[in-house]
Amino acid sequence: MSQIAITLIILAITIVLFIWEPIPIIVTAVGASIAFAYTGIIEVGDIFTGYNSNTIVLLCGMMVVGSSLFHAGITDLIGEKMVKVTGKNERNIILVTLIVSCLLSAVCSNIGVMTAMAPLVTAMCLAAGFGPSRALLALLFGAQFGGFVTLVGVGSNATANNVMSELGIEPFGFFSITPFGVGVCIIGVLYFTFVGYKFLPDTGYVPEFAKTEKKKLDTRKASISVATLLCVLVVIATSTKVIPMHIAAVIGALVIVATKCMSVQEAIRAIDWNCMLLVGSLTAISTGVKNSGTGDAVANLILKILGEHPSTFMITTVIFFAAALLTQVMSNIPTIMLFLPIGVSIAQQIGVSPYPIAMTITLAGAASYATPFAAPQNMMTVGWTHYKFMDFMKIGLPMLLVTYIVVIALMPVFLPY
Repeated sequence: MSQIAITLIILAITIVLFIWEPIPIIVTAVGASIAFAYTGIIEVGDIFTGYNSNTIVLLCGMMVVGSSLFHAGITDLIGEKMVKVTGKNERNIILVTLIVSCLLSAVCSNIGVMTAMAPLVTAMCLAAGFGPSRALLALLFGAQFGGFVTLVGVGSNATANNVMSELGIEPFGFFSITPFGVGVCIIGVLYFTFVGYKFLPDTGYVPEFAKTEKKKLDTRKASISVATLLCVLVVIATSTKVIPMHIAAVIGALVIVATKCMSVQEAIRAIDWNCMLLVGSLTAISTGVKNSGTGDAVANLILKILGEHPSTFMITTVIFFAAALLTQVMSNIPTIMLFLPIGVSIAQQIGVSPYPIAMTITLAGAASYATPFAAPQNMMTVGWTHYKFMDFMKIGLPMLLVTYIVVIALMPVFLPY
């Protein structure tokens, strides 16, 4: 049996188990990683490499910093103040969450934005009297939408530029993606706020970082916690190489424990280990899909579908959906690295500009909406919300269509063939 067939079987079983959940989702995720290794698709030593990553360190540090706000009693105060503005209306809270996360994610890492905002969003929901799950998923989508606005909004945008340079094409400018990103943000926010969130149940789950007894406001601890969070956010926003995001998060967590805003035991309890395991398992699954040649098979299928004289509409449509569907199981950076050389080659063969094709692949490759394992932040959100595979599908697939409509509508205006 070919490696592609084995990969598709493992993915099919994984998806079925994710949907029905006869066993905990973390067992399925780690089990899939082990299956890829013992069928020869990845090395045995690669099963747990995802746990040795900067993303895991960043999440752990930010969970401690975020939880310190609850221990200091400041989140209750912030939540109550913000609810006075939004009212005890879940849709208003979701709208505010989407707008703020869009704006911040345009210039900051989306995972950094999510881990920083999650405690405040949770506090708002608890103060308003309902579970935070829908608002936390709105935080995920807002951060993903905002990533489309500038070249630094998400790592895959920069990856696309690097690949273009390697192919001998002048890379996109800092704001080349902005018209498309703004379109996705506006339509995406409206869709989620007025339609999408209705497809989601309120799971009633409260993340580990917020599971602490309600405490009175401690001014000293609150001042330290807020100042620490703001400093970490500044470092994340500036993207300095001297102090990377994960180092800033760890320093922030150390400050919290050293100043006795939280004890070591409280800091350890604040880390959602289920979330960490889910995020770590993503790397092996993504590597398995890449190593098996499944992505190459999809690329070859695209060439067959397009034929010798495809229309520009057909090129955009086929490439968008091929990249968007593959990124739901292979992660965005590998998808973009695979598809961009193919897209540029297609452009050269039919004599059109490579830029609209490159932009289509960049946008589609980052549209990681529809499955829990499409991106680390999706897995992180599963840990925070306990949403299931079908919950992501119900709200994510329509969002893929929204992104496609934005691409089709704006491409002739801003990057014509």
